[in-house]
Amino acid sequence: MTIRNTRATHRLRILRLKRTFFTVLGFAFMISAWYAGYYFANSNFFDLSEIRVTGNVVVNRDEIIALSGLRVGTNILRITPEEVAANVRSQPYVKEAVVSRSLPNKIEIRVSERSPMVLISGDGRHLVLDEYGYCMAEVGIVAAESWTLPRIRCSEEAAALSPGERSTDKGVQAAIALIKELDLFFLENVSEIDAITVERLAVINTDGLRVYFGPPEALDRKLQNYEELLIKNRDRCNADTLNYVDLRYDTQITLSWK
Repeated sequence: MTIRNTRATHRLRILRLKRTFFTVLGFAFMISAWYAGYYFANSNFFDLSEIRVTGNVVVNRDEIIALSGLRVGTNILRITPEEVAANVRSQPYVKEAVVSRSLPNKIEIRVSERSPMVLISGDGRHLVLDEYGYCMAEVGIVAAESWTLPRIRCSEEAAALSPGERSTDKGVQAAIALIKELDLFFLENVSEIDAITVERLAVINTDGLRVYFGPPEALDRKLQNYEELLIKNRDRCNADTLNYVDLRYDTQITLSWK
């Protein structure tokens, strides 16, 4: 074997040794880093010590924490914020919940609450709903009388809601859509809205006059006709002179005179 071949073989051996050394060193570093990270992550450094709740007004802090399932001392890295938020949203008054970690040992729960908009009544039940039709609570007849919310008379099926559920009843949804378009002056003259069926949805004025609105289409036109007939001509068009008013059709307005 020539001197040149011997030197080449020697260099090749050294290169292989270097590669093996650095491979083993890198592997050892990875094992050490993993072990250190595992030990650190599972140490009490990340144990939950504080739960912050913000945005709540009606629902008290203790109830939100109880619903969240969080426990002081739990490793914060093992907590799934999305699951905690879903637990908090099970409270009917909670509209949205956002949960975030604040390392090393704090959790913040930010909530936004639903606002009561209407009171629906049917089959002897009285339910408080928000603007989207979510049931917030069932109240007794005495409590229902104390609420100053717009009232909707609904069908037996529409009243079969549990707190936290959303009404899909067409009559209730049409009534809510109508109420959203009404100003306070208009609402002051409304006793209740009959939404047992969407086709015969009607506003019952405080004087007892029934005004049919029907489905929630063309509300601008219907409200304009209502204003022209029953507000500007209140002395002539009222419960003393009319049996009912029908605003449901584009082609004509029906006035049933007494």
